[in-house]
Amino acid sequence: MEPGTMNALVAGLLAWISAHATYAIPDENPAIAAVPHAYIEELACDKPCEALGVYPDGNVIYIDEALQTGTNVCARSVLLHELVHYLQDRDGRFLNLDPVTRSYAREHEAYSLQMAYLSQFGRKVAFGRNFYLGAFMGPTC
Repeated sequence: MEPGTMNALVAGLLAWISAHATYAIPDENPAIAAVPHAYIEELACDKPCEALGVYPDGNVIYIDEALQTGTNVCARSVLLHELVHYLQDRDGRFLNLDPVTRSYAREHEAYSLQMAYLSQFGRKVAFGRNFYLGAFMGPTC
């Protein structure tokens, strides 16, 4: 995807998140890097896994290069999920919680927003681990 198109997509997703949660839109977009799936696995799981995106802190979100974020709502929802984590970190959200509870709360919020986004397009299941069922659902979006 062209950098200008990706910036516009990210800006739109950040605006959507801001409208549906209590996050301010940042002055600057995070960098989005489309990388091979093996790199996502290394960052997210340190072993083979089904992760399609990861935000390991900082200002870069890594998305599986196979995702068509420009044309596929399910792929865009993966980016939205990682953008939620980016905003959580910028906002210091959940820092008052113990690490296990914080991780749970971060994922709950990110999956809830991702599912709300998908529901606007008539989709029911997000990519990745279905937070509510606790099981991997696969790319059934």
